[in-house]
Amino acid sequence: MSKKECAQSATKRRRFAHAPVAAAFALAAFAASAQPAAGIPTGGPTSLAATVKARPHMFGLENVNPANGDVRRDRVIFSWLTTTTFAVAANGKVFLLDGYIDDDQVVSPPARKRTPTGLQELVDLKPEWVFIGHGHGDHTDYIANVAYRTGATIFGAQEHCAGMQVDAAAQFGAGATVKCKAVLAAGVPIGTTAMDLPDLKPALCLNAMRHLHGAATPPDTSIPPNGINFRDGEDPREFELWGTGPSAYPQVRASGGGGSLSVLYQFTIPGPRAFSFSVYDSVGPYKELAPELIPALNAWPATDVLIGAVSGANNPTNGMRDAAIYIRDIQPKVFIPSHHDESQRRRGAAGNSGEWWKRNLLTSMTNIGIPQAQQPEVRWLNDPYDYVRPSLLTFDPASPRWAKTGPRTNAACS
Repeated sequence: MSKKECAQSATKRRRFAHAPVAAAFALAAFAASAQPAAGIPTGGPTSLAATVKARPHMFGLENVNPANGDVRRDRVIFSWLTTTTFAVAANGKVFLLDGYIDDDQVVSPPARKRTPTGLQELVDLKPEWVFIGHGHGDHTDYIANVAYRTGATIFGAQEHCAGMQVDAAAQFGAGATVKCKAVLAAGVPIGTTAMDLPDLKPALCLNAMRHLHGAATPPDTSIPPNGINFRDGEDPREFELWGTGPSAYPQVRASGGGGSLSVLYQFTIPGPRAFSFSVYDSVGPYKELAPELIPALNAWPATDVLIGAVSGANNPTNGMRDAAIYIRDIQPKVFIPSHHDESQRRRGAAGNSGEWWKRNLLTSMTNIGIPQAQQPEVRWLNDPYDYVRPSLLTFDPASPRWAKTGPRTNAACS
Protein backbone atom coordinates (compact mmCIF):
# COMPACT_ATOMS: atom_id res chain seq x y z
CA MET A 1 0.00 0.00 0.00
CA SER A 2 1.36 3.42 -0.95
CA LYS A 3 1.82 6.26 1.58
CA LYS A 4 -1.11 8.05 -0.01
CA GLU A 5 -3.34 4.97 0.33
CA CYS A 6 -2.29 4.52 3.96
CA ALA A 7 -3.18 8.13 4.71
CA GLN A 8 -6.57 7.73 3.02
CA SER A 9 -7.29 4.56 5.00
CA ALA A 10 -6.38 6.29 8.27
CA THR A 11 -8.67 9.19 7.43
CA LYS A 12 -11.57 6.84 6.80
CA ARG A 13 -11.01 5.08 10.12
CA ARG A 14 -11.15 8.37 11.98
CA ARG A 15 -14.28 9.51 10.17
CA PHE A 16 -16.27 6.29 10.60
CA ALA A 17 -16.17 5.19 14.21
CA HIS A 18 -18.95 2.58 13.87
CA ALA A 19 -17.21 0.53 11.17
CA PRO A 20 -13.38 0.45 11.15
CA VAL A 21 -12.20 -0.02 7.60
CA ALA A 22 -9.15 -1.88 8.88
CA ALA A 23 -11.40 -4.60 10.28
CA ALA A 24 -13.09 -5.01 6.90
CA PHE A 25 -9.72 -5.46 5.20
CA ALA A 26 -8.66 -8.00 7.83
CA LEU A 27 -11.85 -9.98 7.34
CA ALA A 28 -11.39 -9.95 3.58
CA ALA A 29 -7.82 -11.23 3.93
CA PHE A 30 -8.91 -14.00 6.31
CA ALA A 31 -11.75 -14.99 3.99
CA ALA A 32 -9.29 -15.38 1.15
CA SER A 33 -6.92 -17.52 3.26
CA ALA A 34 -9.79 -19.71 4.48
CA GLN A 35 -10.63 -20.71 0.90
CA PRO A 36 -14.36 -19.95 0.73
CA ALA A 37 -16.66 -22.26 -1.16
CA ALA A 38 -17.40 -21.58 -4.82
CA GLY A 39 -20.05 -18.93 -5.33
CA ILE A 40 -19.64 -17.42 -1.86
CA PRO A 41 -19.09 -13.63 -1.87
CA THR A 42 -16.20 -12.53 0.33
CA GLY A 43 -14.59 -9.34 1.55
CA GLY A 44 -15.89 -6.61 3.78
CA PRO A 45 -17.97 -3.58 2.80
CA THR A 46 -17.13 -2.41 -0.72
CA SER A 47 -15.90 0.95 0.56
CA LEU A 48 -16.74 3.71 2.99
CA ALA A 49 -18.56 5.35 0.08
CA ALA A 50 -20.71 2.21 -0.26
CA THR A 51 -21.65 2.37 3.43
CA VAL A 52 -22.45 6.08 3.15
CA LYS A 53 -24.72 5.15 0.23
CA ALA A 54 -26.37 2.15 1.90
CA ARG A 55 -27.29 3.84 5.16
CA PRO A 56 -29.32 6.73 3.66
CA HIS A 57 -31.11 4.17 1.50
CA MET A 58 -32.07 2.20 4.61
CA PHE A 59 -32.63 5.04 7.07
CA GLY A 60 -33.39 8.17 5.02
CA LEU A 61 -31.16 10.96 3.77
CA GLU A 62 -32.28 13.26 6.57
CA ASN A 63 -31.07 10.80 9.21
CA VAL A 64 -27.54 9.98 8.00
CA ASN A 65 -24.37 12.06 8.02
CA PRO A 66 -23.28 12.22 4.35
CA ALA A 67 -19.62 12.49 5.29
CA ASN A 68 -19.18 9.45 7.50
CA GLY A 69 -22.43 7.47 7.47
CA ASP A 70 -23.26 8.02 11.15
CA VAL A 71 -27.00 7.77 11.87
CA ARG A 72 -28.62 10.39 14.10
CA ARG A 73 -28.98 9.27 17.70
CA ASP A 74 -32.30 10.95 18.48
CA ARG A 75 -34.39 8.67 16.25
CA VAL A 76 -35.25 4.98 16.13
CA ILE A 77 -35.64 3.89 12.51
CA PHE A 78 -36.78 0.57 11.06
CA SER A 79 -36.51 -0.43 7.43
CA TRP A 80 -38.39 -3.56 6.31
CA LEU A 81 -36.23 -5.64 3.97
CA THR A 82 -38.65 -8.58 3.38
CA THR A 83 -40.01 -11.42 5.53
CA THR A 84 -38.91 -10.64 9.12
CA THR A 85 -35.65 -8.91 8.27
CA PHE A 86 -35.36 -5.28 9.37
CA ALA A 87 -32.44 -2.87 9.32
CA VAL A 88 -32.55 -0.82 12.52
CA ALA A 89 -30.85 2.37 13.67
CA ALA A 90 -31.28 3.15 17.37
CA ASN A 91 -29.27 5.58 19.48
CA GLY A 92 -26.71 5.75 16.68
CA LYS A 93 -26.26 1.97 16.45
CA VAL A 94 -26.96 0.06 13.23
CA PHE A 95 -28.09 -3.57 13.40
CA LEU A 96 -30.23 -6.24 11.76
CA LEU A 97 -33.21 -8.21 12.98
CA ASP A 98 -32.84 -11.57 11.19
CA GLY A 99 -30.90 -11.72 7.94
CA TYR A 100 -32.65 -12.99 4.82
CA ILE A 101 -33.76 -11.24 1.63
CA ASP A 102 -36.68 -12.74 -0.25
CA ASP A 103 -36.35 -12.51 -4.02
CA ASP A 104 -32.70 -11.45 -4.01
CA GLN A 105 -32.53 -12.24 -7.69
CA VAL A 106 -30.64 -11.17 -10.78
CA VAL A 107 -33.22 -9.54 -13.04
CA SER A 108 -32.43 -8.48 -16.59
CA PRO A 109 -33.59 -5.05 -17.80
CA PRO A 110 -36.16 -3.76 -18.54
CA ALA A 111 -37.69 -5.92 -15.79
CA ARG A 112 -37.65 -4.42 -12.30
CA LYS A 113 -36.30 -6.19 -9.24
CA ARG A 114 -39.07 -6.83 -6.73
CA THR A 115 -36.85 -6.46 -3.70
CA PRO A 116 -34.85 -3.19 -3.65
CA THR A 117 -31.94 -4.55 -1.63
CA GLY A 118 -29.74 -7.63 -1.37
CA LEU A 119 -26.86 -9.35 0.35
CA GLN A 120 -24.17 -6.89 -0.68
CA GLU A 121 -26.12 -3.94 0.65
CA LEU A 122 -26.47 -5.71 4.01
CA VAL A 123 -22.68 -5.97 4.09
CA ASP A 124 -22.20 -2.36 2.96
CA LEU A 125 -24.62 -1.26 5.70
CA LYS A 126 -21.94 -2.39 8.18
CA PRO A 127 -24.24 -3.57 10.99
CA GLU A 128 -22.74 -3.91 14.43
CA TRP A 129 -25.13 -6.66 15.58
CA VAL A 130 -27.50 -9.25 14.07
CA PHE A 131 -30.33 -10.84 16.10
CA ILE A 132 -31.70 -14.30 15.26
CA GLY A 133 -35.40 -14.85 15.91
CA HIS A 134 -35.23 -18.53 14.95
CA GLY A 135 -33.01 -20.71 12.81
CA HIS A 136 -34.96 -21.43 9.63
CA GLY A 137 -33.36 -20.38 6.36
CA ASP A 138 -35.97 -17.76 5.49
CA HIS A 139 -34.73 -15.88 8.56
CA THR A 140 -31.01 -16.71 8.71
CA ASP A 141 -29.64 -17.52 5.24
CA TYR A 142 -27.47 -14.40 5.01
CA ILE A 143 -26.53 -13.96 8.67
CA ALA A 144 -23.25 -15.89 8.84
CA ASN A 145 -22.08 -14.35 5.57
CA VAL A 146 -22.84 -10.80 6.73
CA ALA A 147 -21.32 -11.34 10.17
CA TYR A 148 -18.15 -12.92 8.82
CA ARG A 149 -17.58 -10.18 6.27
CA THR A 150 -18.33 -7.25 8.60
CA GLY A 151 -17.29 -8.48 12.04
CA ALA A 152 -20.84 -8.05 13.36
CA THR A 153 -21.79 -9.93 16.53
CA ILE A 154 -24.71 -12.34 16.22
CA PHE A 155 -27.17 -12.83 19.09
CA GLY A 156 -29.40 -15.85 19.57
CA ALA A 157 -29.92 -18.95 21.65
CA GLN A 158 -26.95 -21.29 22.15
CA GLU A 159 -28.34 -23.60 19.47
CA HIS A 160 -28.44 -20.71 16.99
CA CYS A 161 -24.82 -19.83 17.71
CA ALA A 162 -23.76 -23.42 17.08
CA GLY A 163 -25.52 -23.29 13.71
CA MET A 164 -23.83 -20.03 12.78
CA GLN A 165 -20.38 -21.62 13.26
CA VAL A 166 -21.43 -24.47 10.97
CA ASP A 167 -22.55 -21.94 8.38
CA ALA A 168 -19.31 -19.93 8.63
CA ALA A 169 -17.17 -23.02 8.09
CA ALA A 170 -19.36 -24.23 5.23
CA GLN A 171 -19.10 -20.91 3.42
CA PHE A 172 -15.57 -19.73 4.25
CA GLY A 173 -13.64 -22.91 4.95
CA ALA A 174 -12.58 -25.04 7.88
CA GLY A 175 -11.64 -22.92 10.87
CA ALA A 176 -13.72 -19.92 9.83
CA THR A 177 -15.84 -18.58 12.70
CA VAL A 178 -18.21 -15.72 13.49
CA LYS A 179 -18.81 -13.86 16.72
CA CYS A 180 -22.00 -15.10 18.35
CA LYS A 181 -23.37 -14.33 21.81
CA ALA A 182 -25.87 -16.79 23.33
CA VAL A 183 -28.61 -14.91 25.17
CA LEU A 184 -30.26 -18.20 26.24
CA ALA A 185 -28.52 -21.41 27.28
CA ALA A 186 -29.10 -24.61 25.33
CA GLY A 187 -32.31 -26.47 26.03
CA VAL A 188 -34.05 -23.88 28.19
CA PRO A 189 -37.84 -24.24 28.34
CA ILE A 190 -40.37 -21.94 26.72
CA GLY A 191 -40.92 -18.86 28.87
CA THR A 192 -37.29 -18.62 30.01
CA THR A 193 -36.11 -15.00 30.13
CA ALA A 194 -32.75 -13.24 30.20
CA MET A 195 -33.20 -9.71 31.47
CA ASP A 196 -31.11 -6.54 31.42
CA LEU A 197 -28.29 -8.09 29.41
CA PRO A 198 -25.18 -5.89 29.34
CA ASP A 199 -24.02 -6.58 25.79
CA LEU A 200 -25.51 -3.52 24.04
CA LYS A 201 -24.90 -1.00 26.80
CA PRO A 202 -24.59 1.93 27.12
CA ALA A 203 -26.47 2.50 23.86
CA LEU A 204 -29.31 0.03 24.43
CA CYS A 205 -30.66 -2.37 27.03
CA LEU A 206 -31.67 -5.89 26.01
CA ASN A 207 -34.13 -8.51 27.27
CA ALA A 208 -34.82 -11.90 25.69
CA MET A 209 -37.38 -14.68 26.09
CA ARG A 210 -37.81 -18.09 24.53
CA HIS A 211 -41.27 -18.29 23.01
CA LEU A 212 -43.17 -20.56 20.61
CA HIS A 213 -42.73 -21.14 16.89
CA GLY A 214 -45.79 -21.10 14.66
CA ALA A 215 -47.91 -24.23 14.33
CA ALA A 216 -51.38 -25.27 13.22
CA THR A 217 -54.18 -25.92 15.71
CA PRO A 218 -57.87 -26.71 15.20
CA PRO A 219 -60.31 -23.83 14.85
CA ASP A 220 -60.79 -21.88 18.08
CA THR A 221 -64.52 -22.32 18.76
CA SER A 222 -64.52 -19.62 21.46
CA ILE A 223 -64.32 -16.86 18.82
CA PRO A 224 -66.05 -16.23 15.47
CA PRO A 225 -64.41 -17.91 12.45
CA ASN A 226 -61.81 -15.64 10.83
CA GLY A 227 -59.49 -17.89 8.84
CA ILE A 228 -57.47 -16.45 5.99
CA ASN A 229 -55.96 -18.29 3.05
CA PHE A 230 -52.49 -17.49 1.80
CA ARG A 231 -53.73 -16.33 -1.60
CA ASP A 232 -56.26 -13.91 -0.11
CA GLY A 233 -55.50 -10.31 -0.98
CA GLU A 234 -52.79 -11.03 -3.53
CA ASP A 235 -52.20 -8.71 -6.46
CA PRO A 236 -53.03 -10.57 -9.71
CA ARG A 237 -50.59 -8.33 -11.60
CA GLU A 238 -47.62 -9.65 -9.61
CA PHE A 239 -45.71 -11.25 -12.47
CA GLU A 240 -46.51 -8.43 -14.89
CA LEU A 241 -45.09 -5.85 -12.50
CA TRP A 242 -41.94 -7.63 -11.34
CA GLY A 243 -39.42 -9.72 -13.17
CA THR A 244 -37.93 -12.97 -12.00
CA GLY A 245 -34.47 -14.43 -12.37
CA PRO A 246 -31.88 -16.70 -10.79
CA SER A 247 -30.91 -16.27 -7.18
CA ALA A 248 -28.09 -13.76 -6.77
CA TYR A 249 -26.26 -15.95 -4.23
CA PRO A 250 -27.57 -19.52 -4.46
CA GLN A 251 -24.70 -20.89 -2.36
CA VAL A 252 -25.30 -18.59 0.62
CA ARG A 253 -27.57 -20.77 2.70
CA ALA A 254 -28.04 -21.51 6.38
CA SER A 255 -27.91 -24.97 7.93
CA GLY A 256 -30.91 -24.16 10.10
CA GLY A 257 -29.13 -24.46 13.44
CA GLY A 258 -31.60 -24.01 16.26
CA GLY A 259 -34.49 -24.73 13.90
CA SER A 260 -37.81 -23.57 15.27
CA LEU A 261 -36.40 -22.51 18.67
CA SER A 262 -37.71 -18.95 18.84
CA VAL A 263 -36.46 -15.89 20.74
CA LEU A 264 -38.39 -12.70 21.45
CA TYR A 265 -36.23 -9.61 22.06
CA GLN A 266 -36.86 -6.27 23.72
CA PHE A 267 -34.66 -3.23 23.16
CA THR A 268 -34.83 -0.09 25.31
CA ILE A 269 -33.34 3.34 24.73
CA PRO A 270 -31.97 4.84 27.96
CA GLY A 271 -33.75 8.06 28.86
CA PRO A 272 -36.75 9.49 30.67
CA ARG A 273 -39.27 7.79 28.34
CA ALA A 274 -37.47 4.40 28.29
CA PHE A 275 -38.68 3.92 24.70
CA SER A 276 -38.83 0.17 24.07
CA PHE A 277 -39.53 -2.09 21.13
CA SER A 278 -40.05 -5.85 21.16
CA VAL A 279 -39.59 -8.20 18.20
CA TYR A 280 -40.69 -11.77 17.46
CA ASP A 281 -40.32 -13.45 14.07
CA SER A 282 -42.65 -16.47 14.40
CA VAL A 283 -46.20 -16.39 15.69
CA GLY A 284 -46.95 -19.38 17.92
CA PRO A 285 -50.41 -20.55 19.05
CA TYR A 286 -49.41 -20.47 22.68
CA LYS A 287 -53.01 -20.38 23.89
CA GLU A 288 -53.12 -24.11 23.15
CA LEU A 289 -49.47 -25.21 23.01
CA ALA A 290 -47.63 -23.08 25.59
CA PRO A 291 -50.06 -21.38 27.99
CA GLU A 292 -47.16 -20.66 30.32
CA LEU A 293 -46.35 -17.78 27.98
CA ILE A 294 -49.53 -15.94 28.96
CA PRO A 295 -48.31 -14.92 32.44
CA ALA A 296 -44.75 -14.52 31.14
CA LEU A 297 -45.78 -12.00 28.48
CA ASN A 298 -48.23 -10.29 30.82
CA ALA A 299 -45.22 -9.62 33.06
CA TRP A 300 -43.05 -8.41 30.16
CA PRO A 301 -41.86 -4.80 30.66
CA ALA A 302 -43.74 -1.99 28.96
CA THR A 303 -43.34 -2.05 25.16
CA ASP A 304 -44.03 0.95 22.95
CA VAL A 305 -43.57 -0.66 19.52
CA LEU A 306 -44.05 -4.35 18.72
CA ILE A 307 -42.77 -5.86 15.47
CA GLY A 308 -44.36 -9.26 15.05
CA ALA A 309 -44.97 -12.04 12.57
CA VAL A 310 -48.62 -12.30 11.57
CA SER A 311 -48.49 -15.19 9.12
CA GLY A 312 -47.99 -18.83 9.98
CA ALA A 313 -49.43 -22.31 9.76
CA ASN A 314 -52.46 -21.36 11.86
CA ASN A 315 -53.80 -18.71 9.47
CA PRO A 316 -56.19 -20.95 7.49
CA THR A 317 -58.06 -22.05 10.61
CA ASN A 318 -57.63 -19.14 13.02
CA GLY A 319 -56.58 -16.18 10.91
CA MET A 320 -54.39 -13.76 12.81
CA ARG A 321 -55.73 -14.74 16.20
CA ASP A 322 -52.26 -15.74 17.38
CA ALA A 323 -50.77 -12.36 16.45
CA ALA A 324 -53.69 -10.69 18.22
CA ILE A 325 -52.93 -12.69 21.38
CA TYR A 326 -49.31 -11.50 21.33
CA ILE A 327 -50.65 -7.95 21.03
CA ARG A 328 -53.13 -8.52 23.88
CA ASP A 329 -50.45 -9.83 26.24
CA ILE A 330 -47.61 -7.43 25.35
CA GLN A 331 -49.86 -4.36 24.99
CA PRO A 332 -47.83 -2.19 22.57
CA LYS A 333 -48.86 1.28 21.49
CA VAL A 334 -47.82 0.60 17.87
CA PHE A 335 -47.83 -2.74 16.04
CA ILE A 336 -45.81 -3.44 12.88
CA PRO A 337 -46.48 -6.71 11.00
CA SER A 338 -43.92 -9.01 9.40
CA HIS A 339 -43.64 -12.38 7.65
CA HIS A 340 -46.84 -11.81 5.68
CA ASP A 341 -44.99 -11.57 2.36
CA GLU A 342 -42.75 -14.63 2.38
CA SER A 343 -45.31 -16.85 4.07
CA GLN A 344 -47.71 -16.23 1.23
CA ARG A 345 -45.18 -16.65 -1.54
CA ARG A 346 -43.82 -19.99 -0.40
CA ARG A 347 -47.34 -21.33 0.03
CA GLY A 348 -48.41 -20.55 -3.50
CA ALA A 349 -49.65 -16.96 -3.51
CA ALA A 350 -48.20 -14.64 -6.10
CA GLY A 351 -47.35 -12.06 -3.46
CA ASN A 352 -48.43 -8.74 -1.93
CA SER A 353 -50.00 -8.96 1.50
CA GLY A 354 -52.91 -6.66 0.75
CA GLU A 355 -55.29 -4.72 2.97
CA TRP A 356 -57.31 -7.93 3.37
CA TRP A 357 -54.69 -9.13 5.84
CA LYS A 358 -54.80 -5.93 7.86
CA ARG A 359 -58.58 -6.21 8.22
CA ASN A 360 -58.17 -9.79 9.41
CA LEU A 361 -55.81 -8.66 12.17
CA LEU A 362 -58.15 -5.87 13.28
CA THR A 363 -61.06 -8.32 13.39
CA SER A 364 -58.96 -10.85 15.29
CA MET A 365 -58.09 -8.28 17.96
CA THR A 366 -61.79 -7.55 18.45
CA ASN A 367 -62.68 -11.25 18.46
CA ILE A 368 -60.33 -12.06 21.34
CA GLY A 369 -61.68 -9.20 23.40
CA ILE A 370 -59.26 -6.29 23.02
CA PRO A 371 -61.44 -3.17 23.34
CA GLN A 372 -61.03 -0.86 20.38
CA ALA A 373 -59.73 1.90 22.64
CA GLN A 374 -56.93 -0.39 23.77
CA GLN A 375 -55.94 -1.65 20.33
CA PRO A 376 -52.58 -0.34 19.12
CA GLU A 377 -51.99 1.77 16.09
CA VAL A 378 -51.31 -0.72 13.29
CA ARG A 379 -48.73 0.46 10.78
CA TRP A 380 -49.45 -2.11 8.13
CA LEU A 381 -46.76 -2.89 5.57
CA ASN A 382 -47.68 -3.86 2.00
CA ASP A 383 -45.10 -5.70 -0.05
CA PRO A 384 -43.17 -4.86 -2.09
CA TYR A 385 -44.10 -1.18 -1.93
CA ASP A 386 -43.09 -0.73 1.69
CA TYR A 387 -39.75 -2.49 1.47
CA VAL A 388 -36.92 -0.10 2.43
CA ARG A 389 -39.30 2.71 3.30
CA PRO A 390 -37.93 4.12 6.56
CA SER A 391 -40.23 7.15 6.64
CA LEU A 392 -43.07 4.80 7.65
CA LEU A 393 -41.20 3.49 10.68
CA THR A 394 -39.28 6.39 12.21
CA PHE A 395 -39.87 7.19 15.89
CA ASP A 396 -38.74 9.91 18.27
CA PRO A 397 -37.91 8.16 21.58
CA ALA A 398 -38.27 11.46 23.46
CA SER A 399 -41.89 11.99 22.36
CA PRO A 400 -44.48 12.37 25.16
CA ARG A 401 -46.42 9.62 23.39
CA TRP A 402 -44.17 7.04 25.05
CA ALA A 403 -44.96 8.12 28.62
CA LYS A 404 -45.95 5.03 30.60
CA THR A 405 -49.28 5.36 32.39
CA GLY A 406 -50.32 1.71 32.82
CA PRO A 407 -49.40 -0.74 35.59
CA ARG A 408 -46.41 -2.18 33.75
CA THR A 409 -42.97 -0.97 34.76
CA ASN A 410 -40.39 0.17 32.25
CA ALA A 411 -37.59 -2.16 31.31
CA ALA A 412 -34.54 -1.76 33.55
CA CYS A 413 -32.19 0.41 31.52
CA SER A 414 -29.32 2.58 32.69
